[in-house]
Amino acid sequence: MGRASIDYTNKDYESLRRELLARVPQLTDRWTDFNASDLGVVLLELFCGVGDMLAYYLDAQAAEAFLPTARQRQNVINLCKLVSYRLDGPVAASTSLRFTLAAPLDADLIIPKGTACKARLEEGDIVFETAADATIPRGQTSLETGARQGESRTETFTGTGEPNQSFLLSGTAVAHGTIRITIQAEQWTEVLHFQESDSDARHFQTDTDGLDHVRIFFGDGLRGGVPPAGSEISVEYLETLGAGGNLGSDLISELLSPVYQGGEQVALTVTNPVPATGGADRESLEHARKQAPAEVRSLWKAVTKDDYQALAEGFPGVAKAQVLDVNDCKNIRYYQVNLAVAPDGGGPPSALLKQDLSAFLESRKVITIEINLFDPVYHPVNVDAEVYTYVGEDLDLIRSRTEQALDELFAFERMAFGVPVHFSDLVAVLDGVRGVSHVQMYAPQQDIDIRPGEIAVLGQLNLDVRRAS
Repeated sequence: MGRASIDYTNKDYESLRRELLARVPQLTDRWTDFNASDLGVVLLELFCGVGDMLAYYLDAQAAEAFLPTARQRQNVINLCKLVSYRLDGPVAASTSLRFTLAAPLDADLIIPKGTACKARLEEGDIVFETAADATIPRGQTSLETGARQGESRTETFTGTGEPNQSFLLSGTAVAHGTIRITIQAEQWTEVLHFQESDSDARHFQTDTDGLDHVRIFFGDGLRGGVPPAGSEISVEYLETLGAGGNLGSDLISELLSPVYQGGEQVALTVTNPVPATGGADRESLEHARKQAPAEVRSLWKAVTKDDYQALAEGFPGVAKAQVLDVNDCKNIRYYQVNLAVAPDGGGPPSALLKQDLSAFLESRKVITIEINLFDPVYHPVNVDAEVYTYVGEDLDLIRSRTEQALDELFAFERMAFGVPVHFSDLVAVLDGVRGVSHVQMYAPQQDIDIRPGEIAVLGQLNLDVRRAS
C-alpha cells in the first residue's frame, strides 16, 4: 500500500508570509516598509511561524486517523483493531534440539516441557526451551524435539470477581502466542474477541500497546467468564530476543535444566542440528499497513490463492509465502494447496513453525482442501566479474564496497519467491559502486530464471578488482 501524501500548499511559512504581506495594502496605505528590520514585519513573521506549526500539527493529527498516513504506533494499533487485526509482538525463533545419552537406559526418560538449553556466543548467551514433553524410549540414546527461544516467566494476580478485569504484565518482550493462564487448576484460552464467548467461557484477551506493554483482559460475565474473587491467576509467558534468536546450527550446547530419572540426575548432551529460524522483532508499521487490508479481503477464511498467501504471510514467524500452482505439479489433486513458506531471518522453517502454521491454516480452510507446506528452495546465483576502478582508488576498499552492494541486492528481505534476477540489475549495481569505472561480466551473462518456490541468493563470488588503464 502506497503512503498517501498530504498537500501542504499555502500552509507553510513562506506561503503564509507572502499572503499576509499581499493583504497589508488592502488594510492600510500607511504601512509601506516591508524590510526584515521593520517591527511590523517581525511580528508578521512571528505569526507566520506559529501558523506554520499549528497547520502542521493539525494536519499531522488528521493523518493519524488513517492507516496509510498514521505514524504513531498506538494509532496504527487502534486503527487495526477496527478490522480485528492485531499487530504481532516479538516472535520467538524455533528449532529442533537433539538430546543424547551416553548409553541406553533401562526405562523411558522424559524430558519435560520447558527444559532450558543455552547457546554461548560472544555477543551473549541465548536460551531455548523445549515446547512439549519428549521421551527417549528405553534402549535408545537420543531424540529430537521442538524448542523456542526465550526464558519462561510466571506472574500471579488475584481475581476481584468484578467484570472486565484486566492485569498488566511486567515483561515488555513477551513472545507472541506464548501466554498461558491457569485459574483454579483450569487452563484458560486466548481469543481475539468475546463476541462468541459464553457467560462461563474460560477465555481471555491480550492487548499490546505502542510501548510494548501487555495487558490481559477477562470477560464481563455475559461474554466471557469472570475470574472468581480471591482466585489466584497464574500467567506464564516466554520473554524472547525476537530476531536475535535466529542462529546457526550446532550452536546450542549447554543444558541448563537438569533432567532426572528415579530421583537421580541423568547426564545428557544437547545440540541443535538445524538452524533456529522464524524469530522476528515486533511487527513493523509498514507490514501492518500492508497485511491488515490483505487479511480483511480474505475475511480470515482461506478460499483463493491470495487468501492462503495473505494468511500465511500474516502468521508470526513467516516472512514470505507463495502458493504453488497445482497445474505445475504432476499427480496433484485440484483440492490440494501447496504452499512454500520462508521464515523470518531466512533459512528453512522449523518443524515447530510448520506445525503451528498448519494448525492455523487448517482452522481457516475450506473443509475439502488439503494443505501441504514446503520448505523454500534457495537458488544460488554465482557472480564472476572484472571490476575496473578509477585511478587512485584503493582496490581493497572497492572490493569491500562491491561485495556489500551485492549482499544488499540479494538480501533476504528484498528477494521474493519466483522473482528472476535480471542481468541488467547486476551490472547496474556493480557499475554504481562509488569508485568503479566499469565492469566486465563473465557470469551470469543473461537473466536468471527463478522458479516458483525458489528464492534467489548470492552464490559463489569471484571478483577481479583492477585499475582501469
